[in-house]
Order: sequence, then C-alpha cells, then structure tokens
Amino acid sequence: MQIAFTGPRQLTKQQEGNIYKDFSYFISNHKADWHVGDAPGLDNFVRRAAGYYKKQLTVYEVEGTEKWHFVERSKRMIDAIAALSDAWLYAFPNKLCPSECKPCKSPNGGGSGTWLTIAYAKYRGLQIYLFPLFQTQFDDTSCLPDWMKEPEAEQLSLF
Repeated sequence: MQIAFTGPRQLTKQQEGNIYKDFSYFISNHKADWHVGDAPGLDNFVRRAAGYYKKQLTVYEVEGTEKWHFVERSKRMIDAIAALSDAWLYAFPNKLCPSECKPCKSPNGGGSGTWLTIAYAKYRGLQIYLFPLFQTQFDDTSCLPDWMKEPEAEQLSLF
C-alpha cells in the first residue's frame, strides 16, 4: 500500500490533536509506504510521525519559490504512486473546496494547495480518503464538491 498525504501548511494545536487521533486509530495500522511534501504543517507532522511509526517515507521537495513550483511538487508526488496498485491520497482539508477547483491535468486550487492536490489525485484515479479538519456531521457529504460525491443510484427502466 502507498499513501500520499496532503493538508494545510499551518495547524492549530486542536487540529494536531485530531490528526494524532486519526493516525493512532486508523492510519498507523496500515502496512504502507508514506509519501509527503516538504512543507510545514501537515507535511511536517507526517514526517515526524513516519519516524515514530517506523514507516518508509519518501519526501518530495519543492524545486523553487514560485507558486507553480509548489504545484509541481504535489503533482510529482501523486504521479509517483498513481500507477501503483493500492495507492491512496489521505487528505486533511481545513476548509471547503474552492468553486473553481476541479479534477483535471492542471487544476486551479483557488488558493488551496490541499484541494489542488485532491483534484489532481482524482484526475489521476487515486483512491481518496478525506479527514476534514473543519466541523462536519458523521456521514454528511454536503461539504464535498460534486466531483467527490458518489453518484446516486439510478433505477433503470426495462421498457
């Protein structure tokens, strides 16, 4: 199993506590190699957790300071695992998806690198597991963009 991570560059203490609970309850138990960027915030949390949980870790470094360099880093991480079987993106968005963000070859994250990475992973066909860092009700999908929602079952007519 291969797991790539994306999330905000800044975390509150409460968000770190919630992420720690997700890691100890759900994430650390998977036999998986981890993939993450070199940013502060969630990326830094994952890098520290990888050592604690003894996970094989690949860190993707940004190669410049322009906005497109950060996009390129995220796309490089997703591309590295997209063709592998049992590859996932575990995403920790801290806000709703910007309306202009859609899955495509060159997504516009509308200011959110996390949602840009999610959109690109969706475009590449990765399985995505969301861990929202904002308040939602259990099983409430209203916070998801349409492209993340499961299509509703449609009754087919025989005639």
